[in-house]
Amino acid sequence: MIPTLFGVTVVSFVVMQLAPGDPLMNRMGAAGQSTQTRDAYLIQKRDLKLDKPLLLNDHYFRDHTAEVSVAAHYLGLTVEEIQAELPALAAATATGSADSPAVKRLPLIRSLNIPDLDDLVASPVKHQELAVVLNRQAIPVYCENLGVHGVPAAIGLLQRQDAARSDRIGAIRCLNRMITSPFVFTFSTPAKPEDVPAVVSVWKIWWDRNKDQFGPIDPDRKAILEEQLTKMANDVDSDKLYDQLQEYDRDDMPFFIDRLFAETPSTGTSPEAWFNSRVVSAAVLKLYISEPLKIDVPLEAGNEEVDEVAVNWQTWYAPREQEFHPAGPKRLLWLFTDTQYGHMVWRLATFNFGRAALPPREPVSEKLWNAFTVSGPLMLMSQLVIYLVAVPIGVICAVNRGRIIDRGLTTVLLFLYSVPPYVAGMLMLLLLCYGEYFKLFPMLGLHSAGAENLPLLRWIGDYLWHAALPLTCLSLFSLATMAMYSRSSMLDVFNQDYIRTARAKGVRESLVVFKHAFRNSLIPIITLFANALPAMLGGSVVVEVMFGINGGMGFMSWNSIEQKDFPTLMALLYVDAIVVMGSILLSDLLYVVADPRITFTSREST
Repeated sequence: MIPTLFGVTVVSFVVMQLAPGDPLMNRMGAAGQSTQTRDAYLIQKRDLKLDKPLLLNDHYFRDHTAEVSVAAHYLGLTVEEIQAELPALAAATATGSADSPAVKRLPLIRSLNIPDLDDLVASPVKHQELAVVLNRQAIPVYCENLGVHGVPAAIGLLQRQDAARSDRIGAIRCLNRMITSPFVFTFSTPAKPEDVPAVVSVWKIWWDRNKDQFGPIDPDRKAILEEQLTKMANDVDSDKLYDQLQEYDRDDMPFFIDRLFAETPSTGTSPEAWFNSRVVSAAVLKLYISEPLKIDVPLEAGNEEVDEVAVNWQTWYAPREQEFHPAGPKRLLWLFTDTQYGHMVWRLATFNFGRAALPPREPVSEKLWNAFTVSGPLMLMSQLVIYLVAVPIGVICAVNRGRIIDRGLTTVLLFLYSVPPYVAGMLMLLLLCYGEYFKLFPMLGLHSAGAENLPLLRWIGDYLWHAALPLTCLSLFSLATMAMYSRSSMLDVFNQDYIRTARAKGVRESLVVFKHAFRNSLIPIITLFANALPAMLGGSVVVEVMFGINGGMGFMSWNSIEQKDFPTLMALLYVDAIVVMGSILLSDLLYVVADPRITFTSREST
């Protein structure tokens, strides 16, 4: 089972990588047009580890100083300044001068896979086009894909005293592409105690720099703030926190700083209320201090502004420096594990499927469970109907072979087998739901409006009323198939010598059928059972769409494929593979129950 699961992950990963287009970029459209959209794109990309190499990560064994210096050079210039440099690049390329700074930048430019690069470099009329591509597309994307591996080189460039102002600005812009949201100013949603150190440390940096700008708070104002904070802390809702905040002045911020930095609850305050007060305080501070620590600068920024942002980045980098320079054994391990495939396998092995790539980006495990609670009961009832109806029909047809009941039931089964589920569903809707002929069943959903307020028995009745037609539609095709298999299997057993012997001995026909024949005819039926559990997991896209059953497994599977939701797709494939192998294993065990002659004991051991 383990090699099979490994094979499933490999094949699925390869197929997804071969799919054309960037799934995140496709959903966000022109992601480069908006900083907010681009940040959301980068957060999702790094959450899914799509910025990592596919199979081997050799970044930990390489020095990216030269490449990052070139990237910082181009990001620190305007498009016009880059355009002015390109004739020198074209001339150096033509002459092959090894001493030219432009030629030293050429390896990185060629690695960006810019279409028709040589033509763009050689043609002066296209230099503006190339400058735009370098400044706004190719170099930023290079920094995004390099990610954390380029941070030490960018920080090193910031720390160089002899570096040009434009290069330092470019290094800052590189860092903003490599790292998304380096500083954490507020708590996550929902707030977690482990967020405290990161949030407090950032605000301490800001407070140390700005505390001289604030005076003491008036005692009466402090009492009002205390009352408001206590009220919000006792009834905080992280999802609606900013809607609950009161009107404050900038002069009130020292009070909230004090409450955020409080390491122990005050007398009479519960630990929960104390923690919530820190959450509220951080939210207030971020609302009124919009940019506590600057992490970016414009191209026209002066040296003082560049120095301030450089210090902020160095403050962020210093306690994390060891993370960017792992020891030798860890580098060797990360060569294989810190990759797209490595992270995917780890998530699957730990059943931590991450978050869906589609809004609202809920955890995949929760998304799967919610979808299964919709489709699972429906598919389970479908399988029960199929086996409880089809197997007896198959037995009746086999016992009455060639008679009118056999011919009549077989004709009906062949008719049901030939009707596709979507045709049966449309006929049922037309005849039994729309009201042109009959209006016996509802058209959409699995519950009536307000069904959650019904008593349990009425709720179950309402569910069965809504599920009747989808259940019938799901069952007809498989019921016909299972009944025909049961009939064929019984007929094969009836032709065996031991059945003739039992009948010749005068054994009652009922014992012949149910004791000798039926049990031995179960082997093909059990084999089909291996497909039942995966079918329950997969749901039915057609039936769920036709009958308006939103949120089921089939509907979710289709959306995941259409939108290239990789985390959900991988979770579906992985869980489906586990269920398939579990079904096969269960079928093997049922073989022994049905036929004692089957054994798992090897011949050598006996």
